[in-house]
Amino acid sequence: MHHPPSAGLEIWAATPTPFGPDGELRPDVVGEQARHLAEAGVNGVFVGGTTGEFAALSTAERLELAAAWAAYRPPGLRLGVHVGHTVLGEATALARQAAERGADMIAAVAPYYGSPSGVEAVVDHLAEIAAAAPGVPFCYYHVPEMSGLRVPASAVTAAAAKRIPAFGAVKFTDGDLLEFARTQEVSPHVRVYFGRDELLPAALGMGGRAVIGSLYNFLAPAAREVYAAAVSGRLDDAMRLHRPFREVAAVAARYGALPVVKELTALLGGPDTGRCRSPWHRLDGAALDDVRGLADRLGAPGNAADQ
Repeated sequence: MHHPPSAGLEIWAATPTPFGPDGELRPDVVGEQARHLAEAGVNGVFVGGTTGEFAALSTAERLELAAAWAAYRPPGLRLGVHVGHTVLGEATALARQAAERGADMIAAVAPYYGSPSGVEAVVDHLAEIAAAAPGVPFCYYHVPEMSGLRVPASAVTAAAAKRIPAFGAVKFTDGDLLEFARTQEVSPHVRVYFGRDELLPAALGMGGRAVIGSLYNFLAPAAREVYAAAVSGRLDDAMRLHRPFREVAAVAARYGALPVVKELTALLGGPDTGRCRSPWHRLDGAALDDVRGLADRLGAPGNAADQ
């Protein structure tokens, strides 16, 4: 999984799961998502994660979703499948299917109901999942804000690198930049993907060269511009180019990240993936007006002439 710094910024989009009007899974929309993201120049897709509302999907739906992505993705677009689950047997079933479908990476969040006793308990759980897909690069999904797990990512990475043969990546979705740096320093063979899009310039300053996030569904080209400015020392330009990310984050903080990302993706040229499932609320009224106004400012295709 390791890539040299000269490879530039590696971008994976954390993809929304497409639903129909009644909340039913719409795997037929995946082809449109895949084409949109390939045209945007992302390197890969991270399917069935937080942005994909995995906790609101049945195992059967998650299997169907991963199968659709495996079938529809164009050549060159890498596929990462999140298989984390509170039930270990379900996670291993998801991992096996992802491997059979040709996933380039499988990922799993730590157990998020109840508190594992420590680093070894977390790695025990991850190792069981990874063993179901031997040979497929394994990614630990560190997202303490959602999982409630406060075990340092660097500690999990150090232990997992010794015990899991295929361990090769961490999705670091946390604002603790010092811990991000520590996690990157654990092993040159572990790729650490930064997952807080609104902090991208800071992560680049800490040596980050790989990202997985929801805003790359519509801001991937902007991220590459931020990267180019940052690595060439044009920090003022990097911050200016990064402003759209911060504007999205501010609106998402008011109305919820998942519904905002879904709406903006559709408004900014991507496919309509429907509304979020419960417990994520739907956008309407003033919230929807605010998101549409933000899309206008960011350059919605249908509104460019009105700006």
